[in-house]
Amino acid sequence: MRWIVNSEEMMACDSNTIRHFGVPSLVLMERAALGVVRQVLREVPKASAFCIVCGNGNNGADGLAVARLLWQQGCKVTVVQVPDTGKRTPENQTQRDILARYGIHITERFPSDIQCDCVIDALFGVGLSREPKGIYAEWITAMNALGGLKAAVDMPSGVSSDDGAVYEPCFQADLTVTFAYEKAGQILYPGREKCGKTILAEIGITDDSWLNKRPSCHMLEPADLRQLPKRPSRSNKGTFGRVLAIAGSTNMAGAALFCAQSAYRIGCGLVKICTTQSNRAVLQGALPEAVLAVYDEEESETMLQHTVSEALAWADVVILGPGIGTGKAARQIVSYVLKNASLPVVADADALNILAEQPKLLTDTPAKLVLTPHPGEMARLTGRKVCEIQRSIRRTAEEFAARYHVVCVLKDAVTVIAGPSGTCFNDTGCSAMAKGGSGDVLTGVIAGLLAQGMEPEAAAQAGVFINGLAGEAAAKKNGRYSVLARDILAEIGGVMDTGICKESL
Repeated sequence: MRWIVNSEEMMACDSNTIRHFGVPSLVLMERAALGVVRQVLREVPKASAFCIVCGNGNNGADGLAVARLLWQQGCKVTVVQVPDTGKRTPENQTQRDILARYGIHITERFPSDIQCDCVIDALFGVGLSREPKGIYAEWITAMNALGGLKAAVDMPSGVSSDDGAVYEPCFQADLTVTFAYEKAGQILYPGREKCGKTILAEIGITDDSWLNKRPSCHMLEPADLRQLPKRPSRSNKGTFGRVLAIAGSTNMAGAALFCAQSAYRIGCGLVKICTTQSNRAVLQGALPEAVLAVYDEEESETMLQHTVSEALAWADVVILGPGIGTGKAARQIVSYVLKNASLPVVADADALNILAEQPKLLTDTPAKLVLTPHPGEMARLTGRKVCEIQRSIRRTAEEFAARYHVVCVLKDAVTVIAGPSGTCFNDTGCSAMAKGGSGDVLTGVIAGLLAQGMEPEAAAQAGVFINGLAGEAAAKKNGRYSVLARDILAEIGGVMDTGICKESL
């Protein structure tokens, strides 16, 4: 896994490196500046004229060091710095003094007629938490109007490093060179779009600098698939768990089919589909490997509960909601399952819409819940607008998970998985997966991993990661416009059988 930090965590790590380990801040600064120069010249190797725009903090000091290093390589540098308001840091003043000794001029007025091959933004860095105003707003607008490559030092000015919120005006970078660890605002939208290509530069800050206090967020990497449940040679279908998929209603057999198939594809031993009588023929023909438990939507609540109760007694894990609708029978099923199941339950789709109207079921259930809402479903669950959810996807997921003591998988272009041990971001997958049925596949993948013994939080993280990899593989094979949910299903095996995770299988 790789750690993702917010501004507070990054500043603590930087401070620990300096104060606890004794690495001088100017040493870290020099390495940061070298990293920026290296990456910028890699992007525009023939560039000869640079405009470096600096603030009065340590991000501005990084920018001043960048200006010196470029000047020493024979480049023409125009260094623009915000006038001092009494908040200039000692490191910033030191870098100014160094430039003065070299005879490198610093102007406090933004040139009106400047021509450059690259403009470098070193105004704010990771510390911004409000809308830029005054001279800062004017200069960000002026930087955006310049031609050439636009590069940001650590973080584009106008983007929150904590949650990816974008303030206006905001520097639109083609390249962001960030230090030591990626920042949450570089991963999450809309900030991600303002960063351009993000490059991580090592400057001498290591995991030791956390002093045993780890960041609250991480991302999975392919090597983490080695932690998937092993498949011993001496095993049988019961070894790998039983998933009950309560899914599908009249004309919605596909939802039941996809989540059941994906549970099998990810390695589950047995799947039982509890669905309406009308789906029997379709599902038996499409997935004969599954066991069926059927009910009539018009039957009495007692008979319905009897069918569901027997199925629950058989299961290790429950999928609840895909395609069941929000009618009377569906509401009775969701209520009964959440009041009586002490198993892990992956709730999705229609179950979430029912829960939005009956939130008490979330607080009273003995089940270990994993919820997989998209922003529209989360808006109904929280009573907030979709646009608000999308602007604060991390905070929304974390607050919901903490309030209801669940694992929340808030699906988006970057999915946020929040649970008791922290937060995980996932950016595998692509727009090709924006098709009906993709969410059902993910639900089945998570449930299948739970059935094999993974804890809810770990299963949710790994499931989202694998599902995204399968989507990418499907897009590569079928094209980004033409992927269907069944194509994602077909790629799960290939993702699982890569050389990276083969030893786990």
